[in-house]
Amino acid sequence: MSIHQDAQTIIQQALQACLPDQAVRRALEQKDFGPGKLCLVAAGKAAWQMASCAADLLGDRLQAGVVVTKHGHSMGNIPHCAIWEGGHPVPDEGSFRGTRAAMELVQDLAPQDTVVLLVSGGGSALFEAPLVPQEELQSITQSLLASGADIVEMNTIRKRLSAVKGGRFAQHCARSEERRVGKECRSRWS
Repeated sequence: MSIHQDAQTIIQQALQACLPDQAVRRALEQKDFGPGKLCLVAAGKAAWQMASCAADLLGDRLQAGVVVTKHGHSMGNIPHCAIWEGGHPVPDEGSFRGTRAAMELVQDLAPQDTVVLLVSGGGSALFEAPLVPQEELQSITQSLLASGADIVEMNTIRKRLSAVKGGRFAQHCARSEERRVGKECRSRWS
């Protein structure tokens, strides 16, 4: 082989290793998720590819999932998953509805349950539950884009206006157990 062919082989293998499904495969293969319910949430422009790979790996162990990806990026059904397409770089009603579906999915988790969260580029626009009116968030996002703000600057502002950014989705998942226990206690003592 020539140096050129060796370089081409190295480049192709590096690109193959970076594909979203390959990264998910490396992260989830041989992973033990315990005995509880297993849910999947995927958001971003590569969400469909990541979720498809995860669903293949998890098989019947996966009970339910929500995939929120960019318009035109879904490539068909994924077993046990609801797929939503939304706006990128400006979130739209599809983004908001898909995120609400994800929040509902994790609403009643128990301590033994697991949520596999997969996020790719574009996830900050596609996975959104605004704390301000939707139109206001869209206007702010458009203004930030027009100003030339980079993604770090945009997300610094957007996470303050979101019910899921800045760790809030993880907090929502954790609070579901508190809500479930609270409901059980109230019904037991009512």
